[in-house]
Amino acid sequence: MNNLQGLSWRSMAIASILLSGSLALNSCGSRSQLAETATGVASAPTSPADQLDQSAGDKSNLLGTRAVETQQAIATPQKPQLVKTAELSLRLESIDKAMVQLRQIVRSKQGDIYNFQDDRLPQNGRNHQATLMLKVPSIALESTLAEITKLGRVENQGIKSEDVSQQLVDTDARLKNLRQQEDLTRKIMDRSGSVKDILAVSKELAAIRDQIERLDATVKNLRQQVAYSTINLRIEESQSSLPIADGFGVQVQETWKSSTHAASSLGTNLALGLLWLIPFAPFIAIGGGGIYYLRRRRKRIAVVETPQIEE
Repeated sequence: MNNLQGLSWRSMAIASILLSGSLALNSCGSRSQLAETATGVASAPTSPADQLDQSAGDKSNLLGTRAVETQQAIATPQKPQLVKTAELSLRLESIDKAMVQLRQIVRSKQGDIYNFQDDRLPQNGRNHQATLMLKVPSIALESTLAEITKLGRVENQGIKSEDVSQQLVDTDARLKNLRQQEDLTRKIMDRSGSVKDILAVSKELAAIRDQIERLDATVKNLRQQVAYSTINLRIEESQSSLPIADGFGVQVQETWKSSTHAASSLGTNLALGLLWLIPFAPFIAIGGGGIYYLRRRRKRIAVVETPQIEE
């Protein structure tokens, strides 16, 4: 019995020694971790210049993730971003009537007419022709072309597309990284520091902001081109484009047009010449009156000086 009690006391003593040793080791480990944390905090950069250097490393990490993000975006299936441009040539009866219908078609498709050039003077056997540039939503491009082709006879038609998906993905990734850099630089600028360090951070922030604005404008322009397609339209009246069998009739018609045009030009030039002479009318009247007076006086002197013949 005494032997059993002695063994139990010995086992309890050994257990207490092991427990106290493990507690001591844990406390030492926690103290060492606290010491390392305190040392890391004490050695952290405090000036904005040091923080700017640290941000440069963060920027490199952000730029390093750009390729990964781009690859992930490419791997994700997306609808192609296409910039579409259509070319269309029509021959019709009347351009004036067609213009009314064209405006109605474009407005119904939520588009607009950007450029319009009207050429009514005869040239190389062609009379009245016009060129237009239309902008319509990309989803309505085909339906718009279908309605425009009903206005006349199609001479030439085509559509070309440019895929800008890769450019948009790459630019969006660059914008995302630059905005993260901008936020990081703003946080550094908000902390205290010398004037020199603050100016250095401000210069870096301005450069980042300039890149963001340029890339943002590029993205907006590309998305606008994707959202709205361009239609380059050329229309021409078919009446004067077709050759006329009677050559003499054509010559008479052209001669009459030329003569009426010349007569109109002559009348216009004479009227403009008379208007130009009106301010000089008093001087012309004085000069003409002086010349008339001198001629009359010479005639009178000549009559007086002529000897009379005796009978």
